[in-house]
Amino acid sequence: MMKIKRFVYSLPEEEFYELVYSQNLSVEVLERKEIEVIFASYKEIEGLTPEKVEEVKEDWENWKEKFKPIEVEDFVIIPSWKKPVIVKPGLAFGTGLHPTTQLCIKALKKYLKEGMTVLDVGTGSGILAIVSALLGAKRVVGIDIDEKAVNECRENAELNKVKVECFRAEPKDVNESFDLVVANLEIHIFERVLKDILPKFKKIGIFSGLYKEKDLKRFEELLGGLKVKEVFEKENWYAVVVEKG
Repeated sequence: MMKIKRFVYSLPEEEFYELVYSQNLSVEVLERKEIEVIFASYKEIEGLTPEKVEEVKEDWENWKEKFKPIEVEDFVIIPSWKKPVIVKPGLAFGTGLHPTTQLCIKALKKYLKEGMTVLDVGTGSGILAIVSALLGAKRVVGIDIDEKAVNECRENAELNKVKVECFRAEPKDVNESFDLVVANLEIHIFERVLKDILPKFKKIGIFSGLYKEKDLKRFEELLGGLKVKEVFEKENWYAVVVEKG
Protein backbone atom coordinates (compact mmCIF):
# COMPACT_ATOMS: atom_id res chain seq x y z
CA MET A 1 0.00 0.00 0.00
CA MET A 2 2.75 2.46 0.97
CA LYS A 3 4.74 1.74 -2.21
CA ILE A 4 1.65 2.33 -4.34
CA LYS A 5 0.99 5.63 -2.59
CA ARG A 6 4.55 6.82 -3.07
CA PHE A 7 4.28 5.93 -6.78
CA VAL A 8 1.00 7.82 -7.22
CA TYR A 9 2.24 10.87 -5.32
CA SER A 10 5.33 11.08 -7.56
CA LEU A 11 3.38 11.09 -10.83
CA PRO A 12 3.12 14.26 -12.93
CA GLU A 13 -0.42 15.62 -13.20
CA GLU A 14 -1.12 14.32 -16.73
CA GLU A 15 0.15 10.82 -15.97
CA PHE A 16 -1.88 10.77 -12.75
CA TYR A 17 -5.12 11.47 -14.61
CA GLU A 18 -4.22 8.94 -17.33
CA LEU A 19 -3.85 6.36 -14.55
CA VAL A 20 -7.20 7.39 -13.10
CA TYR A 21 -8.99 7.00 -16.43
CA SER A 22 -7.24 3.75 -17.42
CA GLN A 23 -8.20 2.10 -14.12
CA ASN A 24 -11.77 3.46 -14.23
CA LEU A 25 -11.17 5.34 -10.99
CA SER A 26 -12.59 8.63 -9.82
CA VAL A 27 -11.10 11.73 -8.26
CA GLU A 28 -12.85 13.80 -5.63
CA VAL A 29 -12.12 17.34 -4.53
CA LEU A 30 -12.80 17.35 -0.79
CA GLU A 31 -13.61 19.99 1.77
CA ARG A 32 -10.97 20.58 4.46
CA LYS A 33 -13.04 18.84 7.16
CA GLU A 34 -13.41 15.77 4.97
CA ILE A 35 -9.65 15.69 4.37
CA GLU A 36 -8.97 15.86 8.11
CA VAL A 37 -11.33 12.95 8.76
CA ILE A 38 -9.67 10.83 6.06
CA PHE A 39 -6.15 11.55 7.29
CA ALA A 40 -7.26 10.81 10.84
CA SER A 41 -8.49 7.39 9.75
CA TYR A 42 -5.16 6.67 8.00
CA LYS A 43 -3.29 7.74 11.12
CA GLU A 44 -5.12 5.17 13.19
CA ILE A 45 -4.50 2.42 10.67
CA GLU A 46 -0.99 3.14 9.45
CA GLY A 47 0.42 5.76 11.77
CA LEU A 48 0.39 8.43 9.06
CA THR A 49 0.43 12.13 9.84
CA PRO A 50 -0.17 14.67 7.08
CA GLU A 51 2.85 16.93 6.75
CA LYS A 52 1.06 19.47 4.61
CA VAL A 53 -2.46 20.05 3.31
CA GLU A 54 -2.84 22.45 0.40
CA GLU A 55 -5.98 23.86 -1.13
CA VAL A 56 -6.26 23.00 -4.82
CA LYS A 57 -5.93 26.23 -6.77
CA GLU A 58 -6.81 24.84 -10.18
CA ASP A 59 -10.50 24.01 -10.31
CA TRP A 60 -12.17 21.33 -12.39
CA GLU A 61 -13.30 23.76 -15.08
CA ASN A 62 -9.72 24.86 -15.72
CA TRP A 63 -8.49 21.27 -15.83
CA LYS A 64 -11.13 20.36 -18.41
CA GLU A 65 -9.52 22.77 -20.85
CA LYS A 66 -6.40 20.59 -20.88
CA PHE A 67 -8.27 17.49 -22.03
CA LYS A 68 -8.09 17.55 -25.82
CA PRO A 69 -9.70 15.18 -28.36
CA ILE A 70 -7.48 12.21 -29.19
CA GLU A 71 -7.35 10.48 -32.60
CA VAL A 72 -6.70 6.74 -32.63
CA GLU A 73 -7.02 4.97 -36.00
CA ASP A 74 -10.59 5.65 -37.21
CA PHE A 75 -11.77 6.83 -33.79
CA VAL A 76 -11.81 10.24 -32.14
CA ILE A 77 -12.01 10.18 -28.35
CA ILE A 78 -13.65 13.32 -26.98
CA PRO A 79 -14.59 14.33 -23.43
CA SER A 80 -18.29 14.30 -22.60
CA TRP A 81 -18.52 18.10 -22.23
CA LYS A 82 -17.47 18.73 -25.86
CA LYS A 83 -20.09 19.02 -28.61
CA PRO A 84 -19.11 16.91 -31.65
CA VAL A 85 -20.14 18.10 -35.13
CA ILE A 86 -20.22 15.33 -37.72
CA VAL A 87 -19.59 16.44 -41.30
CA LYS A 88 -19.58 14.26 -44.38
CA PRO A 89 -17.01 15.92 -46.67
CA GLY A 90 -18.47 16.84 -50.03
CA LEU A 91 -18.28 19.55 -52.65
CA ALA A 92 -19.83 22.25 -50.47
CA PHE A 93 -17.65 24.63 -48.45
CA GLY A 94 -17.45 24.02 -44.72
CA THR A 95 -15.36 21.36 -43.00
CA GLY A 96 -14.26 23.43 -40.01
CA LEU A 97 -10.65 23.65 -41.18
CA HIS A 98 -10.79 27.14 -42.67
CA PRO A 99 -10.13 30.10 -40.35
CA THR A 100 -13.35 31.85 -41.41
CA THR A 101 -15.46 28.89 -40.32
CA GLN A 102 -13.64 28.77 -36.99
CA LEU A 103 -14.10 32.51 -36.48
CA CYS A 104 -17.83 32.23 -37.15
CA ILE A 105 -18.14 29.39 -34.65
CA LYS A 106 -16.26 31.45 -32.06
CA ALA A 107 -18.62 34.37 -32.62
CA LEU A 108 -21.69 32.11 -32.51
CA LYS A 109 -20.53 30.66 -29.21
CA LYS A 110 -20.29 34.17 -27.76
CA TYR A 111 -23.38 35.85 -29.22
CA LEU A 112 -25.97 33.17 -29.91
CA LYS A 113 -28.37 32.91 -26.99
CA GLU A 114 -30.55 29.88 -26.38
CA GLY A 115 -33.96 30.26 -28.01
CA MET A 116 -32.80 32.57 -30.82
CA THR A 117 -33.80 32.08 -34.44
CA VAL A 118 -30.91 31.86 -36.92
CA LEU A 119 -30.43 32.28 -40.67
CA ASP A 120 -27.23 30.88 -42.22
CA VAL A 121 -26.60 32.55 -45.58
CA GLY A 122 -24.43 30.48 -47.94
CA THR A 123 -24.78 27.49 -45.66
CA GLY A 124 -22.56 25.14 -47.72
CA SER A 125 -22.16 21.91 -45.77
CA GLY A 126 -24.39 23.34 -43.05
CA ILE A 127 -21.70 23.37 -40.37
CA LEU A 128 -22.59 26.82 -39.01
CA ALA A 129 -26.29 26.01 -39.05
CA ILE A 130 -25.60 22.77 -37.18
CA VAL A 131 -23.45 24.55 -34.59
CA SER A 132 -26.26 27.08 -34.12
CA ALA A 133 -28.72 24.28 -33.44
CA LEU A 134 -26.33 22.62 -31.00
CA LEU A 135 -25.92 25.93 -29.17
CA GLY A 136 -29.65 26.02 -28.49
CA ALA A 137 -31.19 28.01 -31.35
CA LYS A 138 -34.96 27.56 -31.44
CA ARG A 139 -35.09 27.54 -35.23
CA VAL A 140 -32.31 27.40 -37.83
CA VAL A 141 -32.65 28.03 -41.56
CA GLY A 142 -29.78 27.51 -44.01
CA ILE A 143 -29.88 28.86 -47.55
CA ASP A 144 -27.55 28.40 -50.51
CA ILE A 145 -27.78 28.93 -54.27
CA ASP A 146 -26.17 25.53 -54.92
CA GLU A 147 -28.59 22.59 -54.81
CA LYS A 148 -25.74 20.18 -53.97
CA ALA A 149 -24.87 22.29 -50.93
CA VAL A 150 -28.50 22.26 -49.82
CA ASN A 151 -28.56 18.47 -50.02
CA GLU A 152 -25.31 18.23 -48.04
CA CYS A 153 -26.72 20.60 -45.42
CA ARG A 154 -29.75 18.34 -44.97
CA GLU A 155 -27.61 15.20 -44.81
CA ASN A 156 -25.18 16.65 -42.25
CA ALA A 157 -28.03 17.97 -40.10
CA GLU A 158 -29.50 14.47 -40.07
CA LEU A 159 -26.11 12.98 -39.12
CA ASN A 160 -25.95 15.36 -36.16
CA LYS A 161 -29.58 14.73 -35.19
CA VAL A 162 -30.52 18.42 -35.28
CA LYS A 163 -33.29 20.21 -37.13
CA VAL A 164 -32.10 22.61 -39.82
CA GLU A 165 -34.36 23.88 -42.60
CA CYS A 166 -32.22 23.90 -45.75
CA PHE A 167 -33.40 25.71 -48.88
CA ARG A 168 -32.06 26.75 -52.25
CA ALA A 169 -32.47 30.51 -52.13
CA GLU A 170 -30.78 33.90 -52.18
CA PRO A 171 -31.10 36.40 -49.33
CA LYS A 172 -33.62 38.45 -51.31
CA ASP A 173 -35.91 35.41 -51.45
CA VAL A 174 -36.22 35.23 -47.65
CA ASN A 175 -39.42 36.93 -46.51
CA GLU A 176 -38.86 36.92 -42.74
CA SER A 177 -36.34 38.19 -40.23
CA PHE A 178 -34.29 36.29 -37.63
CA ASP A 179 -32.67 37.12 -34.31
CA LEU A 180 -29.25 36.29 -35.72
CA VAL A 181 -27.82 35.98 -39.22
CA VAL A 182 -24.47 34.37 -40.01
CA ALA A 183 -22.88 34.66 -43.45
CA ASN A 184 -19.45 33.34 -44.41
CA LEU A 185 -19.00 34.74 -47.92
CA GLU A 186 -16.35 36.45 -50.03
CA ILE A 187 -16.19 40.22 -50.25
CA HIS A 188 -17.30 40.37 -53.89
CA ILE A 189 -20.43 38.43 -52.93
CA PHE A 190 -21.08 40.75 -49.98
CA GLU A 191 -20.85 43.67 -52.41
CA ARG A 192 -23.79 42.17 -54.29
CA VAL A 193 -26.02 40.73 -51.54
CA LEU A 194 -25.23 42.45 -48.22
CA LYS A 195 -28.00 44.98 -48.82
CA ASP A 196 -30.43 42.03 -48.89
CA ILE A 197 -28.92 40.37 -45.80
CA LEU A 198 -28.89 43.33 -43.40
CA PRO A 199 -32.71 43.59 -43.09
CA LYS A 200 -32.93 39.87 -42.23
CA PHE A 201 -31.51 40.09 -38.69
CA LYS A 202 -33.11 41.77 -35.68
CA LYS A 203 -30.26 41.56 -33.18
CA ILE A 204 -26.92 40.10 -34.28
CA GLY A 205 -25.16 39.72 -37.64
CA ILE A 206 -21.99 37.62 -37.93
CA PHE A 207 -20.06 38.03 -41.18
CA SER A 208 -16.82 36.40 -42.31
CA GLY A 209 -14.86 35.56 -45.44
CA LEU A 210 -12.98 38.85 -45.23
CA TYR A 211 -9.29 38.61 -46.09
CA LYS A 212 -6.84 41.21 -44.79
CA GLU A 213 -7.70 44.75 -43.83
CA LYS A 214 -8.67 45.79 -47.35
CA ASP A 215 -11.68 43.44 -47.25
CA LEU A 216 -12.49 44.51 -43.69
CA LYS A 217 -12.52 48.20 -44.62
CA ARG A 218 -14.59 47.55 -47.73
CA PHE A 219 -17.11 45.55 -45.71
CA GLU A 220 -17.45 48.35 -43.16
CA GLU A 221 -18.22 50.72 -46.04
CA LEU A 222 -21.07 48.42 -47.11
CA LEU A 223 -22.75 48.45 -43.70
CA GLY A 224 -24.58 51.67 -44.42
CA GLY A 225 -24.24 53.25 -41.00
CA LEU A 226 -24.46 50.09 -38.89
CA LYS A 227 -21.67 49.90 -36.34
CA VAL A 228 -19.26 47.01 -35.86
CA LYS A 229 -19.49 45.59 -32.33
CA GLU A 230 -16.53 43.20 -32.45
CA VAL A 231 -13.92 41.89 -34.89
CA PHE A 232 -12.34 38.43 -34.70
CA GLU A 233 -9.10 37.69 -36.57
CA LYS A 234 -7.11 34.58 -37.44
CA GLU A 235 -4.32 34.25 -39.98
CA ASN A 236 -5.33 37.52 -41.72
CA TRP A 237 -8.97 36.41 -42.00
CA TYR A 238 -11.65 38.44 -40.26
CA ALA A 239 -15.13 37.93 -38.84
CA VAL A 240 -17.27 40.94 -38.00
CA VAL A 241 -20.10 41.12 -35.49
CA VAL A 242 -22.78 43.76 -36.05
CA GLU A 243 -25.45 44.48 -33.44
CA LYS A 244 -28.75 46.29 -33.89
CA GLY A 245 -30.62 48.12 -31.17
